[in-house]
Amino acid sequence: MRVLVTGGSSLLGRTVADQLVARGDEVICFQRRPSGSTAIDHLGDITDADAVRRAASSQDAIIHLAALVAPKARWRDMAAINIDGTAHVLTAARDCARLVHISSPSVAFRNSAATGENAEAADYAGPDGYTRSKAIAERLVLDTPAVPTVVIRPHLVWGPGDTQLIGRIVSRARAGRLVLPDHGRALVDTTYVDDAAAAIVAALDSCTPGSDSVGHAWVVTGADPRPLRDLISSILEAAAVEDTPRSIPAPLASLLGSIIERTWPGSEPPLTHFAARQLSVAHWFDQRETQRVLQWSPSIGLDEGFRRLAAWFAANK
Repeated sequence: MRVLVTGGSSLLGRTVADQLVARGDEVICFQRRPSGSTAIDHLGDITDADAVRRAASSQDAIIHLAALVAPKARWRDMAAINIDGTAHVLTAARDCARLVHISSPSVAFRNSAATGENAEAADYAGPDGYTRSKAIAERLVLDTPAVPTVVIRPHLVWGPGDTQLIGRIVSRARAGRLVLPDHGRALVDTTYVDDAAAAIVAALDSCTPGSDSVGHAWVVTGADPRPLRDLISSILEAAAVEDTPRSIPAPLASLLGSIIERTWPGSEPPLTHFAARQLSVAHWFDQRETQRVLQWSPSIGLDEGFRRLAAWFAANK
């Protein structure tokens, strides 16, 4: 199969591309800088409709991962990349046979715990720009499909070399700025990157007319929820960081997040109101139907993932 992967320079995008190449697919990665994957790079900007169309020319399928992920980016940048960029992919997909769109479970966040649920409606309309833009993009994809389409929402993807979740946790712990609401009691699902990528590849294979997967969003996790404090402890242990995050009451964390978000000068505040609320409540998802429909299940798991993470940190001191 000939597959275009947008956002191939991200950890997840690069892993998806490598898995596709390893099984014999012809893969092109489309992004602004070299992906570092084993696929062929086609450099370009997702905000350029013509560039997206040229990259998708003659492809059998598109996996759309390109997105701007930042806690405090300008809305016009979020909209241009996450919404308009998705619209460009939808247009380009008309000449392909399949589309897999990568979304986020946060698009259904309702300021409360998500326990046992799967993919609820992408109706988030709150102040977090990333989540709001991704919710709009997902609705656009599902409401106006050009070809058989599957939406995958990987939950808290992490792994060696991750500059998002792992990088932020480790850097804040080293700076003494890592705090956990309510002692990190919330039960949280996460997904090791190889497992998340394998789920996306499985979604691509299932993305055919009449499939149960088509026209729906599916939350993907490692199906091993753990207390947030245990996850953070395992990450810091892997990074050889001797730090015990401070605990603060959830309402105080939300208040501090609001203040920091308003006053922080850059796009990476150490805490936002949205992040504080998400960290304060449980997030775990029933994976039985997802695994049945995609014919996929995690093969690496968290404990093996943490061992691989520790080996990566040891090799990159």
